[in-house]
Amino acid sequence: MTTIRDVAKVAGVSPATVSRVVNGLAGYSAETRRRVDDAIRELSYEPDTLARGLKTKQGAVIGVLAPVVSDALASEIMSGVESAARQRGYSVMLGRTGPNSAYAASYLRTFRTYRAAGVILISAAVTADMRRALGSGIPVMSVAIRDGAQFPSLAIDDEAAAYDGTRRLITLGHRRIGLLAGDPASTLVNTVRKRGYLRAMTEARLDPLIEHGNSLYDSAPPALGRLLARDAGLTAVFALSDEMAAAVVNELQRKGRIVPDEISVLGFDNTRTSTHVYPALSTIAQPLERMGQLAVERLLAAEDGPAGALGPRILAHRLIERGSTSAPADRTTPSRTTSTTHPTKENS
Repeated sequence: MTTIRDVAKVAGVSPATVSRVVNGLAGYSAETRRRVDDAIRELSYEPDTLARGLKTKQGAVIGVLAPVVSDALASEIMSGVESAARQRGYSVMLGRTGPNSAYAASYLRTFRTYRAAGVILISAAVTADMRRALGSGIPVMSVAIRDGAQFPSLAIDDEAAAYDGTRRLITLGHRRIGLLAGDPASTLVNTVRKRGYLRAMTEARLDPLIEHGNSLYDSAPPALGRLLARDAGLTAVFALSDEMAAAVVNELQRKGRIVPDEISVLGFDNTRTSTHVYPALSTIAQPLERMGQLAVERLLAAEDGPAGALGPRILAHRLIERGSTSAPADRTTPSRTTSTTHPTKENS
């Protein structure tokens, strides 16, 4: 049987380093990780931490994999995951892949080693490689993204949500509405949300104006600059994440523009970031914490049957209006609500 010492010899590292890589710990270079991963694949090494005395019962761990997404979004989903897991006697193991998605395979192997009861992917789709890394016995679910397949997922209807947000800005009287979208490579979220914006603008016979960031704070100021360079008379910006929306508010104020008197800003997600900026953000709310709780419940239920049979589930979104949006200065303000619920059909 292949041992950790065999892997260490092939990789040219110490057994302790192999152990750190296998368990997702820090303290080695990317090149070292690559050599260890290559050696593990070459030798078909399957570490059995439990057999070496891990004091955790089989199936008592739920794995969570969080690629590059808003820290605020991932944190709120994790809050729901942890509360639901703790109530049921499970521990949670989190893996953050950072900008290098190659780390995902190592984390998935670790989840398999710990015989996780299930794995939750935050804003990431289930791929064939992920499924192979986990094996057939561990159910997996995507959260805050619809992966387009029949693996379980929990998400809102992103197109409908972006449509509703754009329509509200139009109802307020805005006609020059810029969209600050996320990474154009994100076809399962960004492209779908853009479609909702474009549908609303087309119906109103308005010209769309789109620039891209990457959903994170630092990407928004340059993208806003490009929007304003194309149309300095914009009266509203719809940013497809709260982090970008917060950056837009701060950048506009730095430029001497008054929010919302001169330009309204609408965000997306309703994370804590939305209330940590002044004026507080109007935003599209996702039930992020509830998504985390439901993911745990559905994964544990899937232990009794094939995970794929559960399929996707669509949750309701809400439009929450705060201080960052209003009617344009030359229009009379329509009636406002503090929270508008837009339920969507749920499929169990």
